[in-house]
Amino acid sequence: RFLLGSVTAKVLHDVSCAVWTATRAAYENRAPGFPHKSILCAVEDTEEAAEVLKGAAAVAADYEAKLSIVHVLEMPASTRDYDFTPYRQELLASANLKLRELKAQLMIDAPHVVTEGPIPDGIQAEAQRRNADLIIVGRGRAQGVTGRAFSSLYQIVRESTCPVLSI
Repeated sequence: RFLLGSVTAKVLHDVSCAVWTATRAAYENRAPGFPHKSILCAVEDTEEAAEVLKGAAAVAADYEAKLSIVHVLEMPASTRDYDFTPYRQELLASANLKLRELKAQLMIDAPHVVTEGPIPDGIQAEAQRRNADLIIVGRGRAQGVTGRAFSSLYQIVRESTCPVLSI
């Protein structure tokens, strides 16, 4: 994971502008079409979330597309010594509240879901459920290869069934 060995990964890591990426799989089952009509914005609980969400709302408005939002929580696994299960619902509820407050602050009226699991899997599941034809994600301010946002981004792009705009 530290050495991705890809031109796409290098571009995603090195540039600070928005990057549009798509794999062959993103276009195999659908004809490329503009404007996009269903956009999924994936946000994390970071200071970057507001900017990513504002950007996604602007793109959706420009395309007159339906915007939906997903936040995926990666929960720690329970161990023999510590059972994480009792805190699961509290974390999901807290993340849901933060996302509602962020949408209210930005005056964005879009449906959202907070789910749990591996970030790429959660985003893909929601993209398929919403029939998204574009996914918008952040890359993390540091864009370091050890950062959580960047490490998930490459897998999100690689496994996506639609183009991904990372901002």
